[in-house]
Amino acid sequence: MQVGSSNLANSLFSTDTLSKIGQLGKTDSAKPSAAAEAARKAELSKSSQRAVLDEIREKGIYAWAQEQKLEKLKAKIEAEVKAANPDADPATVENEVARLVKEAMEQALKAEATESAKRGEPARPMIIDISV
Repeated sequence: MQVGSSNLANSLFSTDTLSKIGQLGKTDSAKPSAAAEAARKAELSKSSQRAVLDEIREKGIYAWAQEQKLEKLKAKIEAEVKAANPDADPATVENEVARLVKEAMEQALKAEATESAKRGEPARPMIIDISV
């Protein structure tokens, strides 16, 4: 039996080096390099920051901050409601979240009004600070 005449030997010991030369140094093109991935993440972060800054410029820093606090409060309450009632339908969850957010805002307003009354100050515009 000759070693060079079998199909297995031909596939293992083929001398077609021209086809293999082009393969040297190539990496899997489907997977991006670490540098490309880092650059993509940096660009996403930069565009996200630009979007936030544009939103702040449009609304003003105070209104934007209050909106962010309200959104965090809503998310926190929604998570609590869903944890307590995992089988509840979305409309029920949404109604319960709205009710609890309204209660939290009313409590904050009443607390501020009570503090102002204790200090003997007249009513002034309320600043709602709902810390999450």
